[in-house]
Amino acid sequence: MFRFRKGLIVVAAVLSSSFAVGQSASAAVSWEFSEESVALGISAVSPHVERTGSADRIWYPSLPSTAVSDCTDAGACTLVGGVGRLGSDFTAITLPNGTRRAYFVDMTPGTSVKTVSSAQCATTECLSVGTSTPIAADVAVPTTEKAWGVPDAVVTPDGKVRVYLVVSPTLTNSCPEKVRSYISNDGINFTAESGYRLEGGFVDTEILRAKTGDWLMIMSTGPGCGNGMQQLFVSSSADGLTWSTPQAVTKEDNRRLDPTGYEVSPNVFRIYYAFNASRTGETYTLKRGTLKVASAATAPGTVATTTTAKIGASCTKAGAKSTVTVAKKKVNVTCKKVKTKLIWSK
Repeated sequence: MFRFRKGLIVVAAVLSSSFAVGQSASAAVSWEFSEESVALGISAVSPHVERTGSADRIWYPSLPSTAVSDCTDAGACTLVGGVGRLGSDFTAITLPNGTRRAYFVDMTPGTSVKTVSSAQCATTECLSVGTSTPIAADVAVPTTEKAWGVPDAVVTPDGKVRVYLVVSPTLTNSCPEKVRSYISNDGINFTAESGYRLEGGFVDTEILRAKTGDWLMIMSTGPGCGNGMQQLFVSSSADGLTWSTPQAVTKEDNRRLDPTGYEVSPNVFRIYYAFNASRTGETYTLKRGTLKVASAATAPGTVATTTTAKIGASCTKAGAKSTVTVAKKKVNVTCKKVKTKLIWSK
């Protein structure tokens, strides 16, 4: 997310570079991000990626509408033809019944209002969509609202659809953005979930994994946070609602925002994101990197033996797993939120 005009982005010449930043998330889990040197040749922001056959299909804002490109593993990208009407900040999912649905920021014709809307994809490729409708009555702001939107939709482990979006209830500081979520049984009619998923200026959320007890999200900071050089962060959750403190996986040397990605192999994710070497410029290019999730002892989501866990005792990370000995038997426990506290529970 950035608070400048979206539209046709001027092509930038960016030197290829690579880096790796490791950030400890807890005593057990760490993340490492490495930037690839491939030159995609796409000047854009707010991408959405899906693996299609042997290529990565990327949707991104362009003029007069959203464009679509297929990119090979080597980084060669080709425009896809036959693209129809698509909204900005586009994302799409496959519903449990097999139908495809898109979510995007939509301008209400004849008004100065924009909403987060959804529409059924015309085909499984989702190169165009049908009639759009707002996901909920309370999801609407003036078109002048900048720190807002960028929806991310995901099918939950129990078959529902959750949409995360950025809001700025008050503009009292340089990091006003918060992340709300809406839930739906059919992917069309949504209800707001109480509270915020993230606060403190985090934006551009992308759910990389949504399994029972094992959620992973990548995001960026808002344009007013820190020194203005937006960073990529990672957070985990047991239920998609309560998230761990986001951990930085990139430096503040360049702007990296609008991440999107998918799991290539267990705990390895391919990430596309918008890149800008300037804090205030509007010249963005899409870049690609690899996020790896590692553990000092065991892979994330597995049971790790520890002597500190105890049923009923407090814990610090929702979703963390361990084993305890009860009556000389090994018992698996999980760090869960009970009322307002995190405790070890069976």
